[in-house]
Amino acid sequence: MVNYDHPRSHIALLLTVALGLVACSDELGRDIPRPSSPIEVALIDLVDGPLDRANALNLVAGRGFSAPRVTRVDNTNEWDYAFAVVDGEPAWLPRGFFDGIELSAGIRVMQMDFEDVELVPPDEESYELEQPLPATVGTTYALRSRTDPALSLPCHVFAKMVVDSIVGDPARVWFRVLWNPNCDNNNVTPGVTD
Repeated sequence: MVNYDHPRSHIALLLTVALGLVACSDELGRDIPRPSSPIEVALIDLVDGPLDRANALNLVAGRGFSAPRVTRVDNTNEWDYAFAVVDGEPAWLPRGFFDGIELSAGIRVMQMDFEDVELVPPDEESYELEQPLPATVGTTYALRSRTDPALSLPCHVFAKMVVDSIVGDPARVWFRVLWNPNCDNNNVTPGVTD
């Protein structure tokens, strides 16, 4: 049984809280290394795809020592971007595209090759928060996640993404994502700490 009145219990609790805060961002003193290479991800068309297949990306899941995850928009509210064919064209849908969901996750086209993107824009105004963006093979995108709901302070995850292929009916998109696991850090070079 733990004696919470014992001074060591207070120290242990403070250390646990401090470590949790430090792990969320390099601004608080601890850099979490960026991945050395991107992950490969596939999503299926939200509109015509099977209901049991992933159609959205949860970029916030990449904060700390985790990686972004694929999910379904009908299964959870923990996602940042969905993939769908809109008016016959493959597109990325930020959360704000859907009524009643906050405008927070953003996406934008980068006019550079994936490997050449080292920094993505840090400000919300640089991103599309509501309208679909065309998903095209070879195009590089900058991503800014929604605010991490697990933290009391605002924290966004930044990433770069490139579409490798879009195939099939229903459409499936294959893409690579390289993210920065540190809060509000827009540096997306691989395998380096700041």
